[in-house]
Parts: sequence; structure tokens; C-alpha cells
Amino acid sequence: MKVAFKSVAAISLMSAAAYAGPITTVPWDGHPGAVSFTFDDCEISQLNNLGDYFEKNQDIKVTFFLTGGMNAGNQSKYFPMVEKGHEIGNHSKTHSDLTKSNNLKGEITDYKYDLEQRSKGEVVAFATPYCYYNDAVEAEIAKAHIVNRNCQGATKYKWDEEPVWERISSDCYQGNTQQSKGNMSEAKQKNAWTVQLNHNVDGGGFGYGISPSDMISIMDEAKKQELWRAPMGRVAAYYRAHFAIDKAPATDIEGGFKVTWKSPHSAMPKSVPLRVKIEGAEGKTVKQKGKEVKAETDGSYVIEFMDLELEVVGAAPASSSAEAQSSSSEAPASSDAKTPASSANAPTSSASTPTSSPAAIVQNFKWASQEPTTFAVFSATGVLVKSFEATPQSAEGSFKTMQIPHGTYYLKDLNSSYIQKVVK
Repeated sequence: MKVAFKSVAAISLMSAAAYAGPITTVPWDGHPGAVSFTFDDCEISQLNNLGDYFEKNQDIKVTFFLTGGMNAGNQSKYFPMVEKGHEIGNHSKTHSDLTKSNNLKGEITDYKYDLEQRSKGEVVAFATPYCYYNDAVEAEIAKAHIVNRNCQGATKYKWDEEPVWERISSDCYQGNTQQSKGNMSEAKQKNAWTVQLNHNVDGGGFGYGISPSDMISIMDEAKKQELWRAPMGRVAAYYRAHFAIDKAPATDIEGGFKVTWKSPHSAMPKSVPLRVKIEGAEGKTVKQKGKEVKAETDGSYVIEFMDLELEVVGAAPASSSAEAQSSSSEAPASSDAKTPASSANAPTSSASTPTSSPAAIVQNFKWASQEPTTFAVFSATGVLVKSFEATPQSAEGSFKTMQIPHGTYYLKDLNSSYIQKVVK
């Protein structure tokens, strides 16, 4: 996926002025703004008419807000979308006016856990039915969700202005395609995030529907504007993490410094890859939980926010054949090479996430054959993203050309114990 990084340095300097810590998050994962497309009510036309588009455009991921009160029989058809990088959100158990409910826990919190159990995915975003809310509704949402969507219009949420997370507003599509495109253009101009709410994708739905061609036109426009096209919960987690990590101070340690921070919410996803700039890291080694984090080509680092700590120590390791040889001891072992990582837990041991360079791993890992084999790409949370055929030498190159969101992934040869941590 092509991302414009030419403005990252300027944006990072702007953010640095607002916070005192050595870590500065790159806004919107290196994009000039962000947009989240959300789809409500299990309207199966969403999958029927956009499924092929999503398959061909892996750099667009969306949120499906599911409810037990409308089209609940379609829910099982949405669950496979989690493995493809899309998000399942909570739209309440019965899709009723929650301001009149005497069972908010059952409608909101309990239903979240029901959706997680059945979808095998994390549910961190909520959407209020009919956009009705009051203090009690918001308080219950906040217990187990990091963000809530309502629909008071297309607000543009600026990078360094923290919003009320229980009141993220959206533009409810009602037939004005140019308005939707204009919202995204304004978000780009303001270095901001905007959210769009959709229902039927067949042109029907009492004025709330959108035709497949118009929906595709809007999403193509988001690509043209180079906005970050990510699910609502994913963007919210990145956005919330920024306010926590950018102000975290450093503590001196031998040979460098250490930064620790706290998660802003107990319901944050298990993995939140964060693209950051680190002041004082030049010529030193960046580590998380004892594992080295390599710099990207633009000088940024993709770190794991949920590790809640980072160290910058010593001198950058020199590349040498001796180091490459020593890295071979880190080649992972697996009791079942064809079994993917658990969706609940990313591979974290040194045995499964080698920290040596890809070249060193390829050089030292001994394949039984140099013929093409099957490789699988897993997300940082262990979810299968896609699989492909490649030779051992060409696998990493094939991964880098994939149209998938930026982040940390694991590249695994399904016919051996080889697994490698890679960053897009």
C-alpha cells in the first residue's frame, strides 16, 4: 500500500510542541487524515454487494455494527469478515431506545461479550441505536468499549484535540455522495478523522440506503485522497494511544532511557501497533520487552503500544556475519507448523518472533527445499490475513507488495517451523 510520508516530519514536529515526552505518534499511521466506514443492522446487501470489492481492495477495512434486533439471522455471515481484517461492532441486543431501557447491562455490556464469543474477534466499538443516549447509556458503554458512534453529523476530529469518546459523531448517508466526498476532503485538510454511517447497500432502506456504485465511488475517493481507511475501533485505539504515549516522560537507565505509559482504557485491543518518532534514538537500539524494534525507512518505528514500555539503549548493533550466525539460534520452533497462532494471543516468545534481520533468518534457516511453498500472513493478534505461494527467498518481497494496512504481522511457512515478524 502506498502511503505519503513526505509530511510526517512536519506533522510530528507540530505534535511534539504539544507534548513533552520523547515519543511522538505519527498522526493517522502516516496518512494525512482518516475515515472509518461503518455499516449497521446486519443488512446482508452490504456483504452481497461489497464483498468482491473488499477482496480486491485489501487496504480498505470497515466496521459492521451488529444487533440482535434487526436481521440477526445474518450475523453468522459477518463473522468471517473478522479474519479478513474488518471489525465487528456492538449495536445493542435489541436495537431499542436505550434511554428507556431498564437493562442497560444486558443491552450493552453483556451483548458485547456475546458478540466476541461468537465472532472470535474483539468488540471495542459501540453504536447507539437511533443515536439516542443519555448519561446512563454513555456510562454503561464506557465500561467495556473504547468508543461510541452516534450520528449528529460529520464532525472532523483533529489529531491533537481529544474528543468525548462516547460521542463520536458520524454522517448518516442519505443520498448525497458529493457531501460524503467533501467530508473526507475536509478531514484531509484538517489532518482529522471522520466517520460515515451506512445502512442498505442496494439503494433502498427508506432513504438511508446507498447504491453499490456510489459506495464504491466514495471508498475509491478515500483511496485517492490517501486517507487512512480503517475500522472505527482501530482508529479510536490508535487515536487514544497517542494521547497516552506522547506525554509519557523518560527515565534514565544505564546506557539510555526508558519510557513507560498506561493504557487509557481496560477495553483497549490486545494489540495496538503505533507508528512513532523517538527523540534520542539515533545511533541507539530501541527495544520492547527485550526485543529490538527496527527503524522504518523514514526513521519512524512501529511499536506495540500495549507493551506499555520502551527502552532506548546502547549503540546500534553493527551488521556482521557473526551476528547473523548468532541469530540462527532464534529461528522459531513449532510443535505444529500448520496450526496458526491463537486469535486471542499474538506470538510473543523469542521462539516465535525472531528479532534478527530477515536476511539473516533466510540465510540461516534451513529449508528442506528451495521450491515454492505456502506462506501465511497473520495479524499481531494471530488472525490469518491471507496466504500465498512463494519461494523462501521471495516471501518477504511478496509480503511488502500486499495491499494491507500498515502494522506488525507474522509471516509463517506453513510447511515448516519458520516464522518471522514483519512490518508493513
